[in-house]
Amino acid sequence: MANHARKADARRLARNGRTYRSALHLTRSKPRVPTGLSTLDDLLQGGLKPGRLTVLASRTGMGKSMLALHIARHCSFRERRPALIASLEMSRHEHMMRIAAAETGILSEHLRRRNLTPDQRARIRTLADELNGAPLLFGGDRSAPTVAEIQETCAQATSQAGSLDLLIVDNLGLMRGARSVSRTRECTLIVEELTGLARSLNAAVIIVEQLTRAPELRTDHRPRLRDMQHLEALAPHAETVVLLHRDAYYIHPKGREPYFTHSPDPRVYPEVYFPRWGLPAPVRQHAELHVPLHRQGRTGTLHVEVDLSTASFYDLPPTSRSQHR
Repeated sequence: MANHARKADARRLARNGRTYRSALHLTRSKPRVPTGLSTLDDLLQGGLKPGRLTVLASRTGMGKSMLALHIARHCSFRERRPALIASLEMSRHEHMMRIAAAETGILSEHLRRRNLTPDQRARIRTLADELNGAPLLFGGDRSAPTVAEIQETCAQATSQAGSLDLLIVDNLGLMRGARSVSRTRECTLIVEELTGLARSLNAAVIIVEQLTRAPELRTDHRPRLRDMQHLEALAPHAETVVLLHRDAYYIHPKGREPYFTHSPDPRVYPEVYFPRWGLPAPVRQHAELHVPLHRQGRTGTLHVEVDLSTASFYDLPPTSRSQHR
């Protein structure tokens, strides 16, 4: 009897040893994916964790897709690690326009209108040469794809790039799953499948999520975890949740409606319709990143800057960080 117990203990120790060695191998082979924002990377202990889900959520027009693209750019262009954007909202061309604006500093509106100076055209050509071969891939932009279709795109991307370190799904609300169940159950199954995909790829997966109108009904418009449209499906599986907020989204001049049709600066944005005050200004705005869920680390609120005219996010200057502590 004692001999049998010793053998069972030995087998259990062997299994634990293999599990430990396997986990250690994965940790060494796949480091975390930095976001390109040092304060967020510090809070996330180095970046997004491979094999896990991160939810990036905000209200419509707040900049969540732009922030997801910022992370993909940093992963692919700076870290030279393969990233795939499965966007259901934006085409590859629209993404490339934002990338060009962010990397060159040329206003997005000028790029869309192709109203470029010779110097700006030269900067675009230089950018094309610099980014040639960068492992940033696009796919999954068909109408209402399934996880199986995104998985097929990931397989093609892995075959092309050799591996995949980051997958961005933009966004959950536009995906489809089993038609024979309720939408709530359908989203739960989709998230479960994306969780399995993250593990099988050993890649960090970002799910872009929409918030309900709840923040707009509060005096303090800052988002909360319970504002996520698919909270019930996402909360059990997410490693981290990041909520994006900009005060300028809700600010408009006294006596004027928040919606308008006239450009605030015709020299920069002639005859363009803007849905909200604060969106088109070619200046850096203050933004907040709320992290209400982080399963293996700290939570908190981080302060960054965003220039929506060039689709760029920035760390706050050191002198400004102390003001927001």
